[in-house]
Amino acid sequence: MKATAKIIVVDDEKRICHNVEKILSKSNYEITRAESAQEALEKMATESFALLISDIVMPGKNGLELLKIVKKQWPLTKAVMMTAYASTDTAIKAIRLGALDYIAKPFTPDELRATVLQALSGEIQEARTTPEEKEAIDIIDIDVPFETDEVAKYTGKKYADMLGRSDMPVVEVRMPEPLENFCEVGNMVCDIFKKLGATCKAGTKTSECPQKKAKQGKAKKGKGFDAQTLIGVDQPFNYEEVVSVTGPQYVHNLHKEGITFLPYEQLKQNIARRMAQPVAAAAGFEPQLQEPASRNILVIDDEVAVNNNIRKILAKKGYHVEQAITKDEALNKIQSRSYKLVLLDLKIPGVRGLELLKAVRDRNPATKVIIITGYASIETAVESARMGAVDYLPKPFTPNEVRNATDNALRLAA
Repeated sequence: MKATAKIIVVDDEKRICHNVEKILSKSNYEITRAESAQEALEKMATESFALLISDIVMPGKNGLELLKIVKKQWPLTKAVMMTAYASTDTAIKAIRLGALDYIAKPFTPDELRATVLQALSGEIQEARTTPEEKEAIDIIDIDVPFETDEVAKYTGKKYADMLGRSDMPVVEVRMPEPLENFCEVGNMVCDIFKKLGATCKAGTKTSECPQKKAKQGKAKKGKGFDAQTLIGVDQPFNYEEVVSVTGPQYVHNLHKEGITFLPYEQLKQNIARRMAQPVAAAAGFEPQLQEPASRNILVIDDEVAVNNNIRKILAKKGYHVEQAITKDEALNKIQSRSYKLVLLDLKIPGVRGLELLKAVRDRNPATKVIIITGYASIETAVESARMGAVDYLPKPFTPNEVRNATDNALRLAA
C-alpha cells in the first residue's frame, strides 16, 4: 500500500527513533530517521517531508533551534515537538515558533498516532506569530541538561562534573568551624561565657543575653532622641534649618522619622475645602498628558492581592495599569477599550476555559496576552499559545519575571 506521508523523526537516542518509526510505520507512514539536528537539516535539504517530529534536548543544535530553521526554510513542513523535560516555558516557545503540538515523554503509541493524524489532517492550526516575535524567542538556554562531554570541551571536566539536572553547577558549601567561646544565646564571642565554662545559665533561662540586656539599659538612661532638636533617625537635620526652608507649619506636623502627617480632622477640612473649589488649571502649567497608549495594561485576576502586587510592580516602571477582578468587569473593559497588553489569570469564577483569552483576541488581535496561573499545565500552555498568548507565567512568580515578561511583550507590541 502507498505511504500516506513522509515523516522525519529526530532524536539523539536511537531507541526513541526506532520506536517512533515502528509505531508510525504500522499506520503506513514513510519514516526517515536522524540522530541530530544537523543530520536532519542535511536530509531535509535533499528531500521533502510533510512532518517533522523532533526531540528538544539534543547535543549541538537543540530541537527549538532546529524548529526555527525548518519553519524559515521549509514553512510548509509541519512540526511536532517531543521531550522528556516538558515545561510550560518550552511548550509556549515551541508552539509560538510554529510547532503544531508538544508531546511529553513517555507517550503511548495511541497518543503519538493521534497527534500525527491531527497534525497532518489540518485539524490543528499553526499559531499566528509574527516574524519579529519568532526572532525574539530565546531558544538557546532551555534550562535542561546537556551532554557532559560536550560541556567539558568548553569549560573543563571539573566544572562539567558539578552540573546538576538544571544545567547549573552544584557547589558544595562547607560550613565554617565554630568560633572559640561563641555563645549561641548572644550570637557572639563572649568572655563571660568562657569564664563560666562555656555555659550561660542566666541567658538560657531567659533566652536573652545578659550582656546585651545590660547595654540596652545603659543606652536608655543616656541621651536619646530629642524630638525638639532632631528630625529623623537616618537624616538628623536641625529643626531650625528645616523651618528656614519649609516654614513652621510643615515642621509642626513633622514625625520623628522625617515624614510630615496632618491630623485627621485637619485633613478632612482640607479635602472638603478643595472639593468646594471649582476645578481650574494652575497658571503656567499645561494639563497633564494622558498615559501613552503603549503603556496601557490590563490585569485580570480574581485575587485582589495578586492584582495589586502586579500593578505596584509595573507602576514602578511607569506603566499605566488597570485591573479587573470578575468576568463581567473584565469583559466590559475588554470591549470598551483596546489594551497593548493583558495579563490574564486562567481560573476566574464563571469563566469557561480560555473564554477571556478568546474575547481579547476577537476584540483586538494586536493585543499581547501573558497568561498568569496557579494551575500551570502543559495542556493549557499549548492551547494558550495556539490562541495567541505570548508568554505563560506559573504562580508564584517574582517581580523580575513579571517585569521581564511585560517588557518583552510590549516590545513586540511596539
